Amino acid sequence: MHLACDGRGRPLAIPPTPGQRHDGLCARPLPESIRVPRTGPGRPHCRPDQVIADKAYSSRGFRAYLRKRDIAHAVPEKTDQRCHRHNRGRRGG
Repeated sequence: MHLACDGRGRPLAIPPTPGQRHDGLCARPLPESIRVPRTGPGRPHCRPDQVIADKAYSSRGFRAYLRKRDIAHAVPEKTDQRCHRHNRGRRGG
């Protein structure tokens, strides 16, 4: 189950996904499925201010997606990703 919630833990989006689906594949559709209605007239709020996720959502593609949409994020990096970046040295660090 994948869940997007606000700062108080209230659910904002629960997209249906198969049970064996990898978290990384559901990373982009999850923030895109958020729709928070405005108190007055206007379109619903669709872009989260910040994303906090676990290591399962840690990938270069998802981080680039968040940076492109100007969304602050706190996603811990996997140890193997950190080692691969360190091994690339100046080319990838």
